[in-house]
Amino acid sequence: MEKLEIREYFKKLQDLYFEKFVKGEKDKENTFKKKDLVNILSPGRVNIIGEHTDYNLGLSINAAVNKYIFITGSKNNRNYVEVFSKYLNDSNRFPLKDINFNKDVDWINYIKGVLKEYIHHGNRIGGFNLVVDGNLPIGAGMSSSASLEVGVARFIEQIFNLKVDRKKVVQYCNRAENDFVGVNCGFMDQFAVTYGKKDYVIFLNFKDLSYEYIPFSLEDNLILIIDSKEERNLVNTEYNNRRKECNDAVQLIQKITKNKNIRSLSDVGLEMIDDLSNKVPEKLFKRAKHVVTENNRVLMSKEYLLKGDIEKLGQVLLESQHSLRYDYEVSTERLNYLVDEISKIKGVYGGRLMGAGFGGSIISIISKSCIDAITDLIGAKYYEKYKVKPDFIECLFSDGTKRIELKDT
Repeated sequence: MEKLEIREYFKKLQDLYFEKFVKGEKDKENTFKKKDLVNILSPGRVNIIGEHTDYNLGLSINAAVNKYIFITGSKNNRNYVEVFSKYLNDSNRFPLKDINFNKDVDWINYIKGVLKEYIHHGNRIGGFNLVVDGNLPIGAGMSSSASLEVGVARFIEQIFNLKVDRKKVVQYCNRAENDFVGVNCGFMDQFAVTYGKKDYVIFLNFKDLSYEYIPFSLEDNLILIIDSKEERNLVNTEYNNRRKECNDAVQLIQKITKNKNIRSLSDVGLEMIDDLSNKVPEKLFKRAKHVVTENNRVLMSKEYLLKGDIEKLGQVLLESQHSLRYDYEVSTERLNYLVDEISKIKGVYGGRLMGAGFGGSIISIISKSCIDAITDLIGAKYYEKYKVKPDFIECLFSDGTKRIELKDT
């Protein structure tokens, strides 16, 4: 989105705030000023390469992208929080003194979890009103939940003058999703949303959350996400199974090598994994092989990015898909079909599934000049085969979550 579009989006959101929280109360109407509202722009994220490496303490290259959650609000000087989601056309109100999980309203738990985490760490937070909207798709694997979490964190830091280190923001929001919401995700989503930088991607080491910005100006290209619209009914069960298989592989490799320094699959190198091919059960070997080779693919991708070699980067994406399909076994017929078909088209630089797998989306790097041809061709073929229209989401890289002053946009 351009700055003018962002400005107009927030203007409409501020008008909605007035309708929901001010209009009809004369004392409020007389004192209300739009300039007193705090506006937060929070991006989605994509993972370029490095899938299922986060919980194995490995590597990834990820980025924030220009699909956003928009937040505007202010203090209400009460002991409660009231939120209106324009995207979901739903409201929710809860007291700050008793923040409990809401089993009937999923989306509010992401906000509650962040607030509870900040309060737990000694931050003083009062009541506030909030309006939330966005053009970031929900359920497409672009981390709308992390975008909302980090956006709310940034909002409360602004209105209550909290000074929190960015890495702690990542940790607080991650714990909110893990411990309060109950989604066992790694740190990548919140990290990319917090640390994103326009025209750069983030090379991230999950072992210690050290990172490096790598320049990646898309120029005549863009990131294309294709949402297969395939529901992930088994994702939680299979995702947990993959995590267990990785832990089992680590314990077995540690026992075989008698090396207690191997605490994760990311402590295993390419030579070692080759030597273990006949010593580890086939299923565990395949899981370990994916993680070890995926970490190496991240390193290769970093090298190609620094050289500006987008064609070789695209080839690595296809190699990652092959590994996710055959070694980690998290791809599906529909995801395979999308990757196979899009990779045949000129102007496409690779593709692979993005996220946990078992459904969801694929990511590809494509030339801007062929976007219409790609969406028309792939859309028609996919509909003919599966009777479902996929969603096409075009992205560029973005800065991380930040406050927006409308006069500057």
